[in-house]
Amino acid sequence: MMRADIKNSSQIETVLGYWNLDYPQICEQFHEESDRLIFKIKAASQGYLLKGIPCEVPEATVKSNVRAHLFLGNENGMAPKLYPTKTGEYYLRDQSHWFYLMEFIDGRKMEETPDDEYRIGNAARKLHNLRGYDVKSPFKQSKDRFYSWFRERSFVKEFDAILDMLPDFGTYDQCFVHTDIGPHNTILRGNGEVVFIDLDDAGIGSRYLDIGWPFIMQFVDFNHDTKEMRYRFDLAQSFLKGYYGEGKIHREEYDLLFQGAIQMHVSYMQVYGPYAVDSLWRILLFGIEQKEPLWEMIQGK
Repeated sequence: MMRADIKNSSQIETVLGYWNLDYPQICEQFHEESDRLIFKIKAASQGYLLKGIPCEVPEATVKSNVRAHLFLGNENGMAPKLYPTKTGEYYLRDQSHWFYLMEFIDGRKMEETPDDEYRIGNAARKLHNLRGYDVKSPFKQSKDRFYSWFRERSFVKEFDAILDMLPDFGTYDQCFVHTDIGPHNTILRGNGEVVFIDLDDAGIGSRYLDIGWPFIMQFVDFNHDTKEMRYRFDLAQSFLKGYYGEGKIHREEYDLLFQGAIQMHVSYMQVYGPYAVDSLWRILLFGIEQKEPLWEMIQGK
């Protein structure tokens, strides 16, 4: 039972035949402009999500993604679980895409509020405490590649000086990480449990890069029209309280967290194209300036 108005419906009908589903129906297609195929499927009153990744993506990347889902979802209930095909495989390939079928999470997308940030911080701590996974995250921890960036920019010397102060995160606290933790990649189940989605770079990596990501990338609120910035101290404090509980954060730990925030922001400074670089540089400098005020707040000064 396929909806006639859905693009690629004949392809999806063929693909779904590899799973044991009773009269599957396509309910919705997400992100139609993307080269990824993402569909909500309903079968026997149960919801599923079928995800297709272009075949240009290496199979090793797909295998890593599947293994992360099996570990975090099927084994630990913190991500959508995957369903095996009739032959017991957890992914397959057709002429254009890799496909896997996962649980459709019945809940709501999380938001940039203190309550949700507390929940996300608490879930991130649980994520980092998981054991039994040994596949390294595809995300590169080394800062070396950044030294070739922005050679023509006026701020290159200051940029390099910032890179010089960053540590080798490969020598610190390796654990299971997501690499893009925030409300945009989390869903809150009806029972209050946090579920992580989009595990493309999940695997073993640096805890400080993982928890550092939002402290500049997310908590700096940048107005694209006025170019004005403000820091969401309320969200940052809620996330930290969720992650660390009532315990005090040691200064060395805090420094590493903020260094992780800097490196994660730098890693995104080429993603949005050359015209965004200057704004991202300003955001980086503004974010660094908030380190000491935030420290004083969490110390109760």
